[in-house]
Amino acid sequence: MSWTSIDRRDWHLWLVAFLLIFVLGVGLLSFMFPAAFWERGGLVQAPDRAFYGFSLLLILTLTYLFQKESKLRELKRQQWEARLVHNAFHDPLTDLPNRLLFLDRLGLCVSRAKRNPDYLFAVLYMDLDRFKMINDSMGHALGDQLLVEVGRRLQTSLRDTDTVSRLGGDEFAVLMDDIRHASDVSRAVERVRDQFLLPLNLAGREVFTTASIGVALSSPGYHSAEELLRDADTAMYRAKAAGEGRHEVFDKSMHEQAVRLLKIETDLRRAIDRKELRLHYQPIMSLHTGLLAGFEALVRWQHPDLGLLSPAEFIPVAEQSQLIIAVTQAVLHEACSQARTWRSQFPPDLRFSISVNVPAKYLTKPDLVQEISALIAEYDLPPEYLRLEMTESGIMEDPESASQALARLSELGVKTYIDDFGTGYSSLGYLANLPVHALKIERDFVSRLDVDERNSMIVRSIVALAHNLGLKVIAEGVETPHQLDYLKALKCQFGQGYLFSPARDSEMATKFLEEWSGIGDVNKVILANLRAFELFQGLDEGLLGEVAKICKEVTVPAGEVVIRQDQVGDTVYLMLEGSAAIYRGEGDPSHLLTVLQAPTVFGEMAILNQGHLRSANVKALSDLRLLAIPIPQLDPLLRGFPRLRENLQNLVAGRLLG
Repeated sequence: MSWTSIDRRDWHLWLVAFLLIFVLGVGLLSFMFPAAFWERGGLVQAPDRAFYGFSLLLILTLTYLFQKESKLRELKRQQWEARLVHNAFHDPLTDLPNRLLFLDRLGLCVSRAKRNPDYLFAVLYMDLDRFKMINDSMGHALGDQLLVEVGRRLQTSLRDTDTVSRLGGDEFAVLMDDIRHASDVSRAVERVRDQFLLPLNLAGREVFTTASIGVALSSPGYHSAEELLRDADTAMYRAKAAGEGRHEVFDKSMHEQAVRLLKIETDLRRAIDRKELRLHYQPIMSLHTGLLAGFEALVRWQHPDLGLLSPAEFIPVAEQSQLIIAVTQAVLHEACSQARTWRSQFPPDLRFSISVNVPAKYLTKPDLVQEISALIAEYDLPPEYLRLEMTESGIMEDPESASQALARLSELGVKTYIDDFGTGYSSLGYLANLPVHALKIERDFVSRLDVDERNSMIVRSIVALAHNLGLKVIAEGVETPHQLDYLKALKCQFGQGYLFSPARDSEMATKFLEEWSGIGDVNKVILANLRAFELFQGLDEGLLGEVAKICKEVTVPAGEVVIRQDQVGDTVYLMLEGSAAIYRGEGDPSHLLTVLQAPTVFGEMAILNQGHLRSANVKALSDLRLLAIPIPQLDPLLRGFPRLRENLQNLVAGRLLG
């Protein structure tokens, strides 16, 4: 027993007890050695009486003290047991009821509803939106404060009879007991949402958050508390999929969908090992030449029971269950294997790439570059054959890590695209510094070009932004000639969609390659490229064939100066891909004359003024693919075909006027 557990009166009693023990000891010694304490015939003739009196008093005192101590220990044991029971049924951080207590109370409501059909109750399942980002950026201590404050606000916004519970992590649940009408639930949800509109003050910093809410209403079909909580959870995930700060009320179709998703998740684990994933390939075409630029590999799943499933049906499940890494790796291996097969089947002059969609989780793998490097080495692919596509939303989940990964991939020679651009929330500041090579315009923007002027403005802005950043542009979902013409007028370089071809399996994609007009004939490929330039419009096939014979394809990396100001002209360049800057001096931004986008011509002044010094430098802003035409070999064609010289003079005049 510690002194802190004894009150002041007990302390005095213990002192008396110790004094009595001392006197009793003296009395006991007097019996043993009487001569040492008194003489015979003295005043004290009967020491045994005093001894017995002191002994009785001592026994009574000690009995009282030990009884008091026993009561204190019993009280402490009861308090400790009560604390253990409280902790077993309450969350240690927020002190709200935990899952066990919530399910117990919910079970009582289910039982009561079975006895009384008129009795109504509801369960609200809440998950905080973007909590992980807040927790990671501000620290776990402030994250805990946020959870405590959210719990407090939920309690103040609901009735005293409602049970607010923290189920774990950033998930909360509310049991609305004995409601009169379903509309009471809607009003409660609105009160909760109003609370989240107010800022949370955490250590002097204002933080805003929202919650996705799933609602399950009582019905005679429920037999357990777990069923209700499960359905509310299902509705919450439906709300989260619809966007932040939303709520959904559970219906039976949601449960059927949840069961289907569970089956998909279970089967997907086996599908990778059983090689049930299939790739379909959609061509990516050059809008100005009509030539094939590459394929996008789109995954499908040949499910043994459900048939061929689109990625929308199983990729979200893979992302939630952490199977997305294994799926991505399987897709990459299959795409690279197919690219190797095509390289062995078709002439090396056939230039195309294969694009693969990768999720943010794969992009931030620590061994990403080593894995991609090993992949292209295993299938003996040049790095430029492989393109990786990721969404801007995925990049913005962790922009710093993503930027580092993209830079390492660029150093490896693998090009990267931002997919579905315009649908996320990327920062233009981050975008300007991301080492990506192209933007892909989301298909919904392209599909509404024919009917919505605002979408036309969005597409025009995206193309202009990409050009100014030196990036290529790929438009998805091109389906009509009008859309194609509009995109070509904007100098959007590439497109894919049903106007060119739907996604095909590997066999049909191979036939598409075989049927493509440029295959196996370099001159035909160059002819198709030449038709993209105004310089050669209106010329017959014979002349174009002569020009094609003297063309030589070259590539120029970003940052390199193609033509220097003091260089004597001997070549004219047709830019097939990329963007370049024309400037005077040594690249001072203040001396910038213009930015050229493919397809365009530069070096044409040297044709009309041979032997003269060029008047400006041409610097590659991005990787350039060029057709180089030696001027001495082009000069006879200019003399023999006045129409070609006229086109060239008009081009130069337009440049000077511009």
